[in-house]
Amino acid sequence: MADELLKDWEKLKLTVEEDVVFGRDFEDVEDAGSRDQISLILVGKMLTRRPFNFEAMKRTLTQIWRLQEHVVIRMIEMNLFVFQFFCEADKDRVLEGCPWSFDNQILCLKETDGRKRNSSFAYDIGESLGGFLDFDNTDSFGWDEFMRIKVLCDIEKPLRRGVKLATGPETEIWLDIKYERLGDLCYFYGKLGHTDRDCQSQVKATESENDVVYQYGPWLVASPHRHPKMSITDKEKEKKWVDNFR
Repeated sequence: MADELLKDWEKLKLTVEEDVVFGRDFEDVEDAGSRDQISLILVGKMLTRRPFNFEAMKRTLTQIWRLQEHVVIRMIEMNLFVFQFFCEADKDRVLEGCPWSFDNQILCLKETDGRKRNSSFAYDIGESLGGFLDFDNTDSFGWDEFMRIKVLCDIEKPLRRGVKLATGPETEIWLDIKYERLGDLCYFYGKLGHTDRDCQSQVKATESENDVVYQYGPWLVASPHRHPKMSITDKEKEKKWVDNFR
């Protein structure tokens, strides 16, 4: 099964637009506030496969660290956390005190050199996809699994499946694009308005070729988005803390 999937993946072809590397000069336009925020981030992971109480972990760490300023701790995915500090002394103190533990399990912490997803980055991505309309900035820190933007799409063209994003002068990564509330989508041709069952191009390809590879699929459809449960008061607090970086 794995070999078959690998063979199908190798047959996928990028469009001309998808093959363009985006963001070679992104770091040059990144604002100082974003750089300051990223420099005060630690990424953490518990060395356990056992379930544990995340809220209890946050309370315990906050109490034993005795920080000068605030810290925001958020779960990005199962057993992967981001710790946002607001002063260098607090972050350095926590790093120097490693290893920390909770419930007799070791917490690994490390610094990150990632990039912050902000409105400027969202705008550039949106424009490259056809036209930027709006950006969901409800996540003050830019830590959600996805960056949500509203863009214009040319419905006469196949949907974009992703973008190539530069991570260095000669390196890049592929970022998947998912779409909310898609209607009928042709998995063969990538256009909206019909399915592959009704696609004449797919019928002709099937008649002329024994092995037809679908270039598109259900992976393009995003699950209904749900914002993390957080009180309005906590959201306002986080927004105020982030504004201090600017």
